Amino acid sequence: MKIGIKYCGGCNSRYDRTKEVHKFIKRFPHHTYIYHVEEEICDICLLVCGCMTSCASSEGIAAKRFISLCTPQQFAAFTATFSKEESMPAKQQKRVLHLGDTAVMTKTFTTSDIQTFAKLTGDYGKLHTDSAFAAQYGFGKPVVHGILTGSLLSSIMGMTLPGDGTILMDETIHFTVPVYAGDTITATVTLQRVTEQKRWYIGELKGTCTNQDGTVVAEGTFHQMMMKTLFIVKNKE
Repeated sequence: MKIGIKYCGGCNSRYDRTKEVHKFIKRFPHHTYIYHVEEEICDICLLVCGCMTSCASSEGIAAKRFISLCTPQQFAAFTATFSKEESMPAKQQKRVLHLGDTAVMTKTFTTSDIQTFAKLTGDYGKLHTDSAFAAQYGFGKPVVHGILTGSLLSSIMGMTLPGDGTILMDETIHFTVPVYAGDTITATVTLQRVTEQKRWYIGELKGTCTNQDGTVVAEGTFHQMMMKTLFIVKNKE
């Protein structure tokens, strides 16, 4: 497991943060610990803060789980919890899904998100990156890339519903209203139907993204392959 460590600035530290981190690493030495957390994907990222202000930010960090630790007592509590998780059987338990299951996530997009996505994909289209150009041609300000908005739906499917072990087979998605920096988007995915094959299920999911005003900005239909070794699908009881 990759465990990221990110410290706060330490401007008002009430205890020895480094000592607590070293104690944790000594207790669980078989994991990989990462300090340059912006450069790798972590399973868990520990946000290590020196006081209850808890100012260490998770922005720009790719991790499945974030844990804020602000006191020695919180370190001790998390160490105990993590130890119990470690002692659980390693065998992957099948996840039970039901038709009609729904999962939701929310994100507020920033100008930095647009710039980072442009850099990652090479898509520097002016409607996304040039304020004057976007204003001149009727959008007022740069538009969030449609695929970046739609990626919220992909994140839900990969992480929550269906979750780990699923593979996207195809998608049909429509972008109905522009999304801008500062917009808060709520993405919702629902498992609508399932086709059973010999070794896997093919799940059909509906995805919808709405902005802070409740306006639908994107919607689509997705098909995910779900291995029978990882998933069980049932009707709603």
